[in-house]
Parts: sequence; C-alpha cells; structure tokens
Amino acid sequence: MERKTRKLTQQKTPVKVFRGGVWLLLLASLLMMARAAGAQPPVLHPLEGWNDCLVCHQEGLGGAPAVPENHEGHTNETCTACHQASDTGEAQPAGDTQFPETPHTLVGRSDCLFCHEDGVGGATVIPDDHTGRTNDTCQGCHQPGAEVVEAPPTPAGPPAPTPLPVPTAVIHPKVSGVDTCTSCHSTLGGEQTRVVDEWENSIHADRDVGCAACHGGDPNADEINASMSPGAGYVGVPDHEAIPGLCASCHSDPARMRQYDLPTDQFAKYQESVHGRALIENGDPNVATCVDCHGSHDVREVNDPGTGVYPTNVPETCASCHADQQLMAPYGISTNQYELYKDSVHGVALLGRQDLRAPSCATCHGTHGAAPPGFAEVANVCGSCHSATQDYYVQGVHAKAGDAGPKCVTCHGRYDVTEPDESLFVGTEERHCGSCHPPDSKTDRQVLQIRDHIVGAANPLGEAESRVQEAASRGMIVAREEAKLSEARTGLITARAAQHQVSLEVVTDNTGASVTASQAALESADEKLRQSVFRRQAMVIAVAAIAVTIAALYSIKRELDRQLKE
Repeated sequence: MERKTRKLTQQKTPVKVFRGGVWLLLLASLLMMARAAGAQPPVLHPLEGWNDCLVCHQEGLGGAPAVPENHEGHTNETCTACHQASDTGEAQPAGDTQFPETPHTLVGRSDCLFCHEDGVGGATVIPDDHTGRTNDTCQGCHQPGAEVVEAPPTPAGPPAPTPLPVPTAVIHPKVSGVDTCTSCHSTLGGEQTRVVDEWENSIHADRDVGCAACHGGDPNADEINASMSPGAGYVGVPDHEAIPGLCASCHSDPARMRQYDLPTDQFAKYQESVHGRALIENGDPNVATCVDCHGSHDVREVNDPGTGVYPTNVPETCASCHADQQLMAPYGISTNQYELYKDSVHGVALLGRQDLRAPSCATCHGTHGAAPPGFAEVANVCGSCHSATQDYYVQGVHAKAGDAGPKCVTCHGRYDVTEPDESLFVGTEERHCGSCHPPDSKTDRQVLQIRDHIVGAANPLGEAESRVQEAASRGMIVAREEAKLSEARTGLITARAAQHQVSLEVVTDNTGASVTASQAALESADEKLRQSVFRRQAMVIAVAAIAVTIAALYSIKRELDRQLKE
C-alpha cells in the first residue's frame, strides 16, 4: 500500500511543477507589460479637446508621431491606456509644430467651416492640405488663446413681464426768463459750447424741452451751486442704464405725446428687445440705448435726413456698433453685415438710389423692439414687402417641409441679397437649385421646365416692348399696345412669384397669359409699323402730286401773263 502511494506521488510531482512554471511565466509577463506601459512615451499635451488620438496620429498630421505599423487596429481607448498625459504642463501636441491659436471665443462660433472654408469676413481660408477635415478636427488642434471675456448671456425663454415705465427723479422745471444752463455753458468753450449748439438745433429745443428736463437742476438760478444742487433734482450725466427710463418719463406719457402724434410704446418694446433685456436684466453696459441711435443733445425728428435714424442713415448707425470687431467679439456676432448689405440689391437701392422703399436693418429687425428674426420667421419678415411671393411660398412644398425646407435666405441670402434671375435654376453653386437637388433628378427636371416657361414668357415680352417702342417713335398711337404690354408684364411677374410654390401648373397658367398678351401687343405693333410705312409712302405720293400741281399752276400763270402783255 505504501509503495503504491509513493508511486502516485511521483506521478503528480511533474504536473505541479509544470503548473507552477506557467503561473510564474504569467506573473513575469504581467510585470514586463506593466513596466513597458510605464515606459511608453507620454502624451505631451492635455487630453481635453484632443481626446481623438487617431485624428492627428493616424497620418502624423501637424508633426504628430504617426501610429507604428504594429499598432494597427488600436483604438483611442488603447492609446490612452498606455500613453498617459505628461505632468510637465506642456500645452502643445508632440512634434515641432505649434498650431495657431483661435483668436476668438468658440461661443456661437463652433462651426469653423462656415467662415474658414471660403474666408467669409476675412477669416483665414483652410489650406489645401486640410481639405476634408471636420469641425471636430479643427477644434482638436486649434484652441482659443487668451481667455476671452464673455458677454453677459442673453436671457433665454419668453421675455419677462414688461414693467411700467419708471419716471426719473427729474422735475422738468419751466424756464422763466434766461436759461442759466445754456447761458453759462455757451461761454465755457470747447465741448461745453458744442453741446449747447447741438441742443439749440434739436427738436427738443423747438419743443421747449431744456437741459434740466434730462439733467435736473434749476435753470432759473443765477448761482451755480443753487442751479446744480441735489435739492433741485440735479443728476448730471445720467447713468447708461437709466437712459431708457429717462426718455420714457416723457415719451411714455400719452398726455405729453398726444399733441405731437407720437407713439408711447417705445419703452415697452425696448424692454422686450435683445438690447433692452441685456441692459435691464444683465446690466450689460455695451448695449445700445436711445442716445446711441437718436443722439443726446442733437436729437432731431425721425424724418430729418441729418438724424441717425433716417432710413438712409440707419445701416451706418447700426454698423457703428455691429461693425466693431472688438465690441462684438464677446457676443460671437459677425461684423461684416454692413459691408455685405451695401453691395446687396437692397443696399444699392437705399444707399445708391436713395429709394426709401428699400429695407434697412430696422425694416427686418425692428427698431425699439430690435431682435434678430428667428429662422422660422424669415418668410414672414420678407413677406411684409414681398407679399405675393410669400403667399405662393406658404402653399409650396418648401414651406410644408418645415425647418428642413429652404427659407428665403437659403436662395437669396440674408444681408447680401442679390438680384434674382433665372440663372438660379441652373447649376450646383451655392443658392442655386442644384445645390440641393441632384442633376437629372425628377425635381431637377421639373425645375428646368419652370425655368423654360419663365424664359419663354420673358423673351416675347422683350420683343414686343421693343416693337411697341419703335411704333411709338414713328408717331403711332400705341395706347392699346401699352395696355397689352402691362398685362404681359403682370403675368410674367406673377409667374416669377408663383415659382416659389414650385408648381409647374401654376407657373404655366401665368406664363401662358403673359405670352398671349405679348403676342397680341407684338402683332398690333407690327400692324402699326406697316401702317406707318404705308402712310409714309402715301405721304410721298401726296407731296409729289402737290408739287406737280403747283408746277402746272405756275406754268398756266406764266402763259396767262404772256397773253395779257400781248
């Protein structure tokens, strides 16, 4: 029995030895892996914002070490499991390349490609070797530089209930005799004299609204301490945030404004605007108040061409803030709107031709209730002028597609609205139909049919206009033909508006009517031209007959004169 037990023990010993060796090898491998992991090159940049390792290291972008061949198939998690962030505090990726910092906040500017793809507003254009990279790639390398002071946030959600206008502490005293404010300040020279001159030419001076109405004090006192005493309600230069309430102490008073036929809701609208809410709720000192647009001492009537709120001056008035890059930087608002607007069809009409029917900033964004129209509101804003176009648009497939469908700005632009023509139907450029609808698609074929019908109506109209003008130049009466031309123009204009319904049937109904009227005008003009030729020929014959008659009479007269002499 003892011999049998010893034999079994001898058989198990090699198995135990083998198992022990395996465990030792495993333990040694783990130790070597742990040591190897600790010896891997560290990550020489913070992982925040750069957590997609393969974006740069897959192909060695920007000098980053490329992934070795024996690492093929490793994921971002595998990378960060071995390569740990360095404790040196270095803020640049590995390699010698230092990526240019982003010189602005990313708040409201997270879509890098929107500006940098085409260099909008002077932005740096994406280099050729960066083609195909996404916004995430951009922000993975280019981080904001020095901390940018963010503007106070614009209040979200529905506007707070509008409080009643808060009258200022100014008593609005009447002047009895000499106004000591102006008589004193006009002698001080420089800035003090200038503000008196500005006030004397203002609408407030014409309406007997003096200095004390805004600054307080006693304009009847001869002594400076008495005229500018706190007891007289003197406030000096009003605080920026107090200006809207100060103006509202008069302009929200129906009893005061009724005699001038002025509205009294400006302050209520201002408090619900982006400007007003930022000032009242956030205390933002940079937002516009009444004086930024209307002036302070030199306030004029709104229909005075010299005021900043006259229609042709409004774009430049708005640009005095909105084209200031430093002022707009904290808000993430672009500053090229004015430059785009000046060259737009609206800007050329208003600023170039002085056509007051053309829209300015205030037409679309509002005045005292200024707020940028939401994307869903754009069709309604444009429709306040382009009413017929809007009526057709809301019935079409684009409007029924909701937020996914194109809006006015998609095809025509926002600040840089261009003169529309039939070229937008053709091609795949931005704003053209082909930028959304693939060539040779069913929709593309329908679009081209719409274009062909509109062009097919425009051509005969142009020919008819030329022929009618020629007939008029020959002295023919063309009143009936002009009426037909007017009918043809109406049909073509309606067809161009109807194209926004994207209905071939609706378009062809109007182009057909236009073509019929054009052909009628053309045929009638041709008839007038033929009559003109006939009349000219008849005139020649008549003149020749008259000449022959005169010659014959003259010959007879001479013969009679000769006979009388005999």
